[in-house]
Amino acid sequence: MAKAQATRKPMTLMVISPDPERIHMALMTGATASAMGRPVTFFFSKSATPFLTEGGWAQLKTQAGVTGPAMDTALEDKGVADSCILMDGLAALDARFLVCEAALREHDLDVTSLITRPAVEIAGLAEIIEKGHGGDWLTF
Repeated sequence: MAKAQATRKPMTLMVISPDPERIHMALMTGATASAMGRPVTFFFSKSATPFLTEGGWAQLKTQAGVTGPAMDTALEDKGVADSCILMDGLAALDARFLVCEAALREHDLDVTSLITRPAVEIAGLAEIIEKGHGGDWLTF
C-alpha cells in the first residue's frame, strides 16, 4: 500500500516594512519554502505595499539610503538572487501574492498600477487568516 503524501503546512509572509532588505529576505524565505513544496502566500500591507506597483521598488530605500534597484545590483554582483530573479521564481512556483485592500486606499494606490507577474490579488486579513490556518507565519 502506498504511503499517503503528507500535507505541507502553508507559510504566510506578512510584509509591512518598506525596507528593501526586509522585502528581499521575505522573498528569499518564501522562495525557499515554495521550492521545498510548501504553499506560500505573501500578504503585502502598510508601507510595503508600493513594492507591488510598477516602479515601486525604485522608490523604496534601505535604512542606509540604498534604493531597491541599487541593492539588487550589489546582490547580483555577489552572485545572490536579486528581487527580479526571486519574483520570477516565485511566480513559477505558484506562490500567491496578496495586497491589502485597505493599504491600497491608505497609500492612494490605484489597482491598475499593480505588477502583473506574479499576479497580485486584492484581499483582506480574513483571507490570510482563513487560508493560513495550521501553518507558519512570519512578518517582515
